[in-house]
Amino acid sequence: MMKSHGLKILLSLVLTAVLLYFFFRGVDLGKTRDAILGASPAWLASSLTLGLLTFFLRAVRWTWILRPVARVPVWPAFAATATGFAANNLPGKVGEVLRPYLLSRSQSLPFSPLLASILLERVFDGASVIFFFLLAMGIGLPGSGSGFARLLAPAAVLAVLVAAVLFAVFRRTQAERLFEKMCRWLPAKFQKRATDFALTFVDGFASLKSPGLLIAIVAGSLAMWFVINVQIYCVLKAFALPLPLSAAYVVTAAAVLGLAVPTPGGLGSYQVAVQIALTDVFSVPRTAATSVALVAWATSFVLVTLLGLAFLALPGGRVAVKETGDGRRETGDGRR
Repeated sequence: MMKSHGLKILLSLVLTAVLLYFFFRGVDLGKTRDAILGASPAWLASSLTLGLLTFFLRAVRWTWILRPVARVPVWPAFAATATGFAANNLPGKVGEVLRPYLLSRSQSLPFSPLLASILLERVFDGASVIFFFLLAMGIGLPGSGSGFARLLAPAAVLAVLVAAVLFAVFRRTQAERLFEKMCRWLPAKFQKRATDFALTFVDGFASLKSPGLLIAIVAGSLAMWFVINVQIYCVLKAFALPLPLSAAYVVTAAAVLGLAVPTPGGLGSYQVAVQIALTDVFSVPRTAATSVALVAWATSFVLVTLLGLAFLALPGGRVAVKETGDGRRETGDGRR
């Protein structure tokens, strides 16, 4: 297991290096530096503030998703969110597991439905990104045809994921039977634990059964992603690029696709995706596109990473990182 984990880290670092090479290849670093230094401080400050606000909104939405499991205060959810995103700057995307684990420890909640809530978050995130992307396409943007085609495959994957979640929620009995059949393929000593985990996992989707909660989560998701788009737009304005707000919808969609690549903190993958969107779709000069990609990444992740590291420095955060990384797992009821 240690060798496998080490190999994943090595591959992630190699991939990051390759992507950064392509990102900086042919770029005049001196002009890029001058462009960044000449960016509007006011627009950059606005982008940084909005970047932090999005994580607070994400924490609020998470408490809504978890309402059928427990009434979770916003502050512990925000602390776990910031810590998880900070941990994602490490190879292996450990923050996706660390975030629900920290909240399960601090609030004494079962781990599996919290882990399921992260998957549900991704469903709403993907749907929101596609919504704004299609809105930009409806408004009409240069080069939108090729961008739309590139998003078809991720949209199809999202549709399958949504269908699976809805099946698990509204066909609970059939889903349980399916889980039990799937768990029978595992070694006998793991079958009961895996079955219990799978069944409590579905509890994390229970918010979809409440019309009021569902409306709140959908509205919260669209509001959060609108703020993210405005944040990216502020970066575009900081570099005086004559692009409309709808252009940020396309850039954000590209950035999300870049973050799907398993590099630490999206380093390399985020920048390349944003750079390509700006140069290929909007014909932005390479230097300006490179500058925007670097600053957009920084305003999106640097401040929340510093906050997350501060939370990680607390005793509970250090213990949680150790425990989530040593291969141990919780049972369905949240116990070891």
